[in-house]
Amino acid sequence: MPKITLSIPGRPPQSVDCAAGENLYRALAAHHLMDAPCGGMGKCGKCRVRLPEAPPSPLAEEAHFFTAEELAAGWRLACLHTVECDTAAELPAQEAVGDIVSSGLTRPAEGQPVVCKERTAHGTFLLRGGEKVLTEPGDTAARLYGVAVDIGTTTVVAALIDLYTGQELASASCINSQSVYGQDVMSRIQHAGRPGGGAELQKAVLNDLRALLAHLYTHSEAGPDDVYEIAVAANNTMIHLLLGADPSGMGRTPYRPALCGPQTRTAAELGLPASPACLVFCLPAVSAFVGGDITAGVLACGLDRTDKTVLFIDIGTNGEIVLSRGGSLFACSCAAGPALEGMNIRCGMRAAAGAVEDVQLSERDGTLVPALSVIGQSAPRGLCGSGLLAAIAQLRARQIIQPNGRLGAHPLVEIAGGKKRVVLDAPSGLVLTQNDIRQVQLAKGALLSGIRTMMRFAGIGPPDIDEMLVAGQFGAHLKVGSLVGAGIIPAALGPAVRYVGNTSKSGAELCLLSRDERRRAEEIAGRVRYVELSALDGYEKVFVQSMRFEEE
Repeated sequence: MPKITLSIPGRPPQSVDCAAGENLYRALAAHHLMDAPCGGMGKCGKCRVRLPEAPPSPLAEEAHFFTAEELAAGWRLACLHTVECDTAAELPAQEAVGDIVSSGLTRPAEGQPVVCKERTAHGTFLLRGGEKVLTEPGDTAARLYGVAVDIGTTTVVAALIDLYTGQELASASCINSQSVYGQDVMSRIQHAGRPGGGAELQKAVLNDLRALLAHLYTHSEAGPDDVYEIAVAANNTMIHLLLGADPSGMGRTPYRPALCGPQTRTAAELGLPASPACLVFCLPAVSAFVGGDITAGVLACGLDRTDKTVLFIDIGTNGEIVLSRGGSLFACSCAAGPALEGMNIRCGMRAAAGAVEDVQLSERDGTLVPALSVIGQSAPRGLCGSGLLAAIAQLRARQIIQPNGRLGAHPLVEIAGGKKRVVLDAPSGLVLTQNDIRQVQLAKGALLSGIRTMMRFAGIGPPDIDEMLVAGQFGAHLKVGSLVGAGIIPAALGPAVRYVGNTSKSGAELCLLSRDERRRAEEIAGRVRYVELSALDGYEKVFVQSMRFEEE
């Protein structure tokens, strides 16, 4: 069995074993040493590895992602190579996990509790829906806990909740381990279609949940036997993969999920450490691509009961938009892709130490100079999503990025390999390429066209919007100036923006605490009218127009 001996900056040497002929990316990803937006398909260039004994002639695909100097030094894409014998490899410095947003706008739960306990002379009874489901010896009435979970495409968040008071006692989060199979839902759906792929994806997310639950138990007085309910909010693909259901119907027309409505399983079925009576409740989705996480957001923000006209947008690898107006709810999904989270970007990275989170261009002695704000106050290593949009906004304001997205002539713009790029920090090699701008244009086009189409569908314009609620992991790190400056939202909506954080977890908490909130979530999912953007007349024209960097 071949051995891969690894050198990683800042870490002691280590080695991993793999089968002969195994793909190098898969071997490293199996040990959580690497992930890539494309899931190892040779399309994103993120699985960078230096092979001291690399073949002298690189593959054609690799020439797109490395300079001649890097290729000569042995840098290659792991996904394009197999391990046939003992191999030495050097990996780039590993990204630490940045702050994962776990809190969000919420409100007190209304209605009857999902579970409760009653102390009698014969022991403590657990009641669910008024029916006795468990008898425990002694007085355990004070120990009644649940866990609210948000499973995102990129991150997983879990919170331990006192079911009597609704108080959050502890929280934990991690990067979704499914990321090694691709950063977006379509990559995961494709992987699930391979032999054993669905089982791999389910195992990955269940292992994440077990690790998070173990952390919650370690950092609280609760133990597994004290947890009687788990509520999960997630997009539809994540729910299918969690429950071991086939997601392939959402990867092809007419995009029909295998599971519909709220789903309930026992914790034992999923192998989660909790009480024998614990049930796992998954919030219902609106459609294949507007999931239970959005149902949770509508519930937490009270969009089903507001008199205001509210635009709700959850910005992530997928962008979901809900418009609440006059008692009607409309929703759509926009394939924003992972670019806004720093993926598919030449120098992109997650929001972690060394990531540039803000960019300002200022005049110094008659020269335009980039000023970079870096997470951890260290040397810049890459651009995270907020830094990417800040850079785009600044370059657009200075007309260095033209309305069509092309880079104009400017001292900050250089030509490398026949292609233009903006140099943000020469010592660290931090650049923004023309292809990077194109990736942002595609994401911007998806989100802005969704906003425009939803308003047009409801017969309103920006002045009619009372509030614009920005939710999600990525949205929490954005400045309004970057959203407007990069052209993702119309300038007229800037004053209406309010950040609401992780409303997916907030909605899961409400459904953890109350049967009435669960019924309300189901009503919301059935009441929202899903708008298929691609099926609307003229949508393609709106999308193309929305890609342009023009003033609203």
